[in-house]
Amino acid sequence: MPDTTLAEARIRELEAENTRLRKIRDALIAHVESGSSRAPDPYAVFEHSVMLAEQVRERTEALNQLMDDLRESNSALEQARAEAEQANHSKSRFLAAVSHDLLQPLNAARLFTGALTEEGLEGRAAGLVRSLGSSLEAVDHLLGTLVDISRLDAGVIEPDPSSFDLTDLLDNLAREFSQLAADKGLDFRYVALDGRVWTDSRLLARVLRNFFSNALRYTDAGGILLGCRRRDRQLEIQMWDTGPGIEAHQLADIFQEFRRVRPGDAPPDAGLGLGLAIVDRIATLLDHPVTVVSRPGKGSRFAIAVPLITSD
Repeated sequence: MPDTTLAEARIRELEAENTRLRKIRDALIAHVESGSSRAPDPYAVFEHSVMLAEQVRERTEALNQLMDDLRESNSALEQARAEAEQANHSKSRFLAAVSHDLLQPLNAARLFTGALTEEGLEGRAAGLVRSLGSSLEAVDHLLGTLVDISRLDAGVIEPDPSSFDLTDLLDNLAREFSQLAADKGLDFRYVALDGRVWTDSRLLARVLRNFFSNALRYTDAGGILLGCRRRDRQLEIQMWDTGPGIEAHQLADIFQEFRRVRPGDAPPDAGLGLGLAIVDRIATLLDHPVTVVSRPGKGSRFAIAVPLITSD
């Protein structure tokens, strides 16, 4: 139990004891003052009441000291929390501000690598260029992810909602996802559902890409399904996979930074564990509920609900 909780419990005990002792003291003093013949020794009763008053005074001092300690502890905790938030906010604003400068030399290196590829190199030189290009692409993805989450934390990204036909967005994403799934030997199915929604299409697409990337990374056999379901005045976009699934007690952890949940025998991957953390931040920014249902050994379903525009 934290120190502050122990102090609060002790304060409640002392307050209850003070209340009880005051009632006894007041009753005894009133009894002495009334001169009731039922008291065999009024002086002894009065002496006892004085003793009780002293106990009340001692416990009151202890209570006041505990309250002072608690206030100091709370003040120190509040100051530490404010300093941590300020440091995190400063870090986020710095990365958001210098994101262009961070990515520019990397993009230049990728352009140079592309130019070398077009030179028609052969043998070992061609293999080195391909490896270099793959490494630069991985670095670009990782750095871009860090910059994105920093921009979200710094409040740099502002949503721009509009009304649009969700089918147009999902059709484009489905074509992209289908090819990526085929490259890994997975089946991809897409079940369209007509409907106009009100949200930021760019940020929604980012959420769905992260859903798919997560499903693709952890699914080694079977397939992935992208579909929709109407729920009252919302349209729930769902991503199903046949991956290893997630234990119930781990579901909350997967949306935290740098947290990845993998089976014990699964090989490590190059991800940072930020994809679902970005999803959580975007969903909060858009005020769109995100849900996840998973069965270990069977697969998972991630979903985001967006406002549906109806004619009524």
